[in-house]
Amino acid sequence: MKTTPHVAQVSNLLRALVRMSPCAHAQGYTRAGLLLRSGMIGALLLGLAGLVHAEVQLERTFLPDAHASSFAFGLPGGVNVCYDPVRGGVNYAWTGGFLDLSNVRPVNKLVKAAVPLGPIVYRESGASPLRRGDALRPPVVEFKGYTLHADAVELRYTIDGVLVRETLSALPAGAGLRRTFRLERGDADAAWFYAIEGRPATALTRTASGNFTLDVTFSARAP
Repeated sequence: MKTTPHVAQVSNLLRALVRMSPCAHAQGYTRAGLLLRSGMIGALLLGLAGLVHAEVQLERTFLPDAHASSFAFGLPGGVNVCYDPVRGGVNYAWTGGFLDLSNVRPVNKLVKAAVPLGPIVYRESGASPLRRGDALRPPVVEFKGYTLHADAVELRYTIDGVLVRETLSALPAGAGLRRTFRLERGDADAAWFYAIEGRPATALTRTASGNFTLDVTFSARAP
C-alpha cells in the first residue's frame, strides 16, 4: 500500500512520541528534564492535530436544515460548510470540529441528522441564490459534481444551462469563506447576482480574470 506524505508524517510523529514519553521511574530524570520533555511532547501533539486536519474532509449525509444527501466539507483551518445541491447554495458554515456522525450510523436504526462540532457562524436561505440576469427570478439548478483539492473544493453545476465552477476555500485565520465562481466563456456579458432570502441581492463584479469572488465574513454566532 502506498503511503501518502501526511500518513508518513503522522507515523514519524508517533514514533517520536514513543521515544520521548517520560517514565516516572526512569533513573536520571530531573524535574526540569521531565518538564522539557512534556513540553516537546505537547508541541508534537499540536503538530499531529494540524496534520490530521490539513486536508479537506467530506461527508454526504443527513445534515440539519438541509435537503437529504447534502454535502459537509471540512476545510483546513477549522472552517466547515454545509452545501445543499438541491438549493444550489451554502446553507450554513461552522467553525471548530467537523461532524459527529453517531446519529447517522446508529445501533437501533433510528437515523437522525449529523451534528456539527462547532458554532454556526454563517447561515443563508432562499431558493437558487446564484442568479443570472434577473435577481428576482430563481433559476433552474442542476448539480454536476465536485473535485477535492488540497485546501479547497470545486463544485460544478448549471444555472439555467450555464456551467458554473465554484471554488470554496477558507479565508486566512479561518475568518470566513471565499467563494469563486468561474463561468462559461459564452456568458461573459450577463449580469449575475447572489440573492439570499430576507436580504438585498448582491450584484457580482468580475475580477481581472473574469471570475466572480464572494467573500463571506463569519459572525461570532449566526442566528
